[in-house]
Amino acid sequence: MVVKFLMNNPVIIGLITMLLMWSDYLLTLLQEKERKEHYSKHYQSYPVNTIEGNPVMQESVAKLKIFNTRHFIATIIAGIGLPFALLYIPDLLRVFFLGFIWGILLIVNTQHLTNLLGYHASRKGIHGKLFLHQKTGLMIQSKRYLATSLFLLVLTILSESQVIFGITIAGFVSSLRLLLLSKKVAPIEEDLPPANSNN
Repeated sequence: MVVKFLMNNPVIIGLITMLLMWSDYLLTLLQEKERKEHYSKHYQSYPVNTIEGNPVMQESVAKLKIFNTRHFIATIIAGIGLPFALLYIPDLLRVFFLGFIWGILLIVNTQHLTNLLGYHASRKGIHGKLFLHQKTGLMIQSKRYLATSLFLLVLTILSESQVIFGITIAGFVSSLRLLLLSKKVAPIEEDLPPANSNN
């Protein structure tokens, strides 16, 4: 019922897509703000100290910039492009494709929210400091997406839903993307904390 309604209302699909993309960026900023104000004394990534995996966005996130031109343009393009793409995709694949695109965004947003709530919950009762290499962080995230995707695969089989099937494939693709991204990060030269760990 809801899926049929969405397929007949491309403007709503576009608006939801833009909302999901803006949520992704805003949740990243909230997560970084929480990390800077409270969690930074317990957590540091290296060789670059950032929670943002995309190098293009790292500077904006570090400065907590509410507006990022590249992200804004990408959001507008996605919000307009997805409804148009659905018009040209065969009926058999339209619902799956919508689930796939929204799945990528929903999985990322869910992880941001998980991290944000985890940081907030860690304001008290946590001691010491964790130094996490970016490569390790990306590999951990990749495996979290993989675990989520296996759960979604069971839901796909039980529900026979094309939307959930699309979200499931998005999860596997997201897991693979982070695994490939981890290969581009500087290697872990030795299994020791960074030289400036006393700072």
